[in-house]
Amino acid sequence: MRIGIDAGPLLGQGGISRYVAPLVRTLLSADPASEYRLVLRQGWRRQDAPCGLEALAPVVTVRVPDRMLSFWWDRLARTLPVYRDLWRNLDLFLATCLMAPVLPAGRVVSIVYDLIPLRLPEFFPERDRFRHRLESLIERSAVLVAISHQTRADLVELLGVDPLRVRVIYPGRGESLHPAPPDATAEVAARYGIQGQYILYVGSLGPHKNVSTLLRAYERARLQDGLAAKLVLVGSRRWGEATLSALESVRVRSDIVLTGAVPAADLPPLYSGAACFVFPSQYEGFGLPVLEAMACGTPVIASNAGALPEVAGGAGLLVDPEDPERLAAAMCQLATDQQLRADLAARGLSRAADFSWARSAHDLLTLLREVGEGGHSRA
Repeated sequence: MRIGIDAGPLLGQGGISRYVAPLVRTLLSADPASEYRLVLRQGWRRQDAPCGLEALAPVVTVRVPDRMLSFWWDRLARTLPVYRDLWRNLDLFLATCLMAPVLPAGRVVSIVYDLIPLRLPEFFPERDRFRHRLESLIERSAVLVAISHQTRADLVELLGVDPLRVRVIYPGRGESLHPAPPDATAEVAARYGIQGQYILYVGSLGPHKNVSTLLRAYERARLQDGLAAKLVLVGSRRWGEATLSALESVRVRSDIVLTGAVPAADLPPLYSGAACFVFPSQYEGFGLPVLEAMACGTPVIASNAGALPEVAGGAGLLVDPEDPERLAAAMCQLATDQQLRADLAARGLSRAADFSWARSAHDLLTLLREVGEGGHSRA
């Protein structure tokens, strides 16, 4: 088979890149028989410098603005004349970024991560544009890949997709994610100015991540419930203006460490050294940080919204994301109950072992072969 892949996420560091990059790399290693082309749209690659992907498979850079691609594919439903030979020679295309070509003869398999803009429209002014793009993608796709059963259910409920057209393929667990030794956790913690016991959050500061509720819960736990642990927030400060503003008004601001984004190598020690990991998001299509924390043997507190209960699989404490009092109580409980921490850590390690990129790539390759052989068609 000749398979094209929208390879832009392989150049990134966060978000969908943390799903697409290891999945595609593992897929290419597992399938030497197929001919792959890594397609970089102009919006991903803005210069001619080597991007590091050439060692994986041939790279084709489409030097056409995304808005022109969208006009031809979404509005005209036609093959873009530029790079016509590229599209004509593909049997399949794996769409990773909510954009897919109109293939003259081949078929499209599209990955859908979440429908958060439709579940939480108050946080996403461009939700109508998101819906339109997703509907166009669905129309052109032979089959959709959802990263959780929750995302699959959302596609069916919110967009009326035939459930037979959606295959769930979970993310895997990174090989570097495992409990770090005490000396490594101490060294990394000291580098970020973290002293003593701490509770950890990893993720963006965007509104649907609900960090403002975590801040209120932590303030309550410190001032009313006797919690002694620090709070460490790890992640990019982009899209977090409201959260950063709320942070400065917290009465226990001096007990909160804001690291910003950190190198991937620092995450396992930071997870491993935490008394617990807290993820209070209002909605997630999966929630990779929960899996990462469990893989590092860290007890997890997560919200009971979206796919998070599915990911935790009974290995974490689940709380209402709108209940700071309950969240405060859960943090205090895990900070002081060593037996509960040990029990959740063991359950989390067992749960995390169920996820692997080898299995994810195997499931994706099986699906690509089914589609390539005509096993799926649009309903």
